[in-house]
Amino acid sequence: MPETRYDPHRGEWTLIAPGRRERPHPAHYANATPEDEDPACPFCPGNESLTPPEVAAIREAGEENAPGWRARCVPNKYPATGSGALERDGEGVFTSLAGGGRHEVLVDSPRHTKGLAVLGEVHAAGVLGLLQERARAFIGTPGVRFAFAFKNHGAMGGASILHSHFQILALPVETDSTGKKREKEFAFYQERKFALLDHIIEAERAQEVRMVEAGDEGAVVFCPWASRFPYLTHIAPWPTEASFTKSAPETIAAVGAALARTLKRYKEFLHDPPVNLSFLLAAKGPDESLLAHRWHIELFPRLTPLAGLETGLGAYINEVAPERAASELREVGFREYVSSTATHAQRGLANEQ
Repeated sequence: MPETRYDPHRGEWTLIAPGRRERPHPAHYANATPEDEDPACPFCPGNESLTPPEVAAIREAGEENAPGWRARCVPNKYPATGSGALERDGEGVFTSLAGGGRHEVLVDSPRHTKGLAVLGEVHAAGVLGLLQERARAFIGTPGVRFAFAFKNHGAMGGASILHSHFQILALPVETDSTGKKREKEFAFYQERKFALLDHIIEAERAQEVRMVEAGDEGAVVFCPWASRFPYLTHIAPWPTEASFTKSAPETIAAVGAALARTLKRYKEFLHDPPVNLSFLLAAKGPDESLLAHRWHIELFPRLTPLAGLETGLGAYINEVAPERAASELREVGFREYVSSTATHAQRGLANEQ
């Protein structure tokens, strides 16, 4: 039975319609990670001269702008926002801003054919730590109001370069979507004196059915009640924290590990689909407004295209109920655990023999 569910964080309704899963679909999007090497890829080791000079990196060896890195940040060669001093121009319907922004690329894999789903939990935690380093630099830049990270994985996920990477964008203004969420958070915090995301997670943990990971490893992973897309998940530290830039290394490690596990679940269960990932890195504003926020990552596989309803009305139809999505993603993790345990047991028996 289709139903309409309310998302208290976004202040929007989602149509949950599992029956639509049976309708005819175009070809399934899969294998978003490149299967073959690309000697011309600007993000591959050895091609560092094809990107602007790096601004930060995680290295095992080598010098700047040379091979030996595990992840590296460079200015985006085709930035979406201007840097430098913020300047306002025009008036009325023709108002514009120039400058006051930053745009960088974080190449999160040294391998063209491997993404975060297979590079492991420690590697993903390191990448998240590098994002934290860049977020601190961005939010300290004059003119920047907020910093945002996103990942487009696969051509159908919007990636123009298929080598795994994040983009980090800082703007002098806040977008309507982010602003609306923060207004909801602030209003809830003023009324209840605790965070909206804490309230949501506690309710989800109590019901259990939409939880993928309940927080035993330092992070929660769940499919929200009014998920806009099939298999959409939220990942947050547990207990939650207000500031990504101030989170301790152990918190970053726990969330990074949960991110790697979630991407691995997508890859295994959904056959390496395109993925979109995003989260607010940092923002400027009144202290109480900042305290009302709890940082978290949102990600989802791109299994269905955006069509007229989404682009015209701003409404979403999700054909996989989040309860089912969470159950299936949990099962992927359980199968992996059982397989790993059996392998270790077999090795132990072989050693005994």
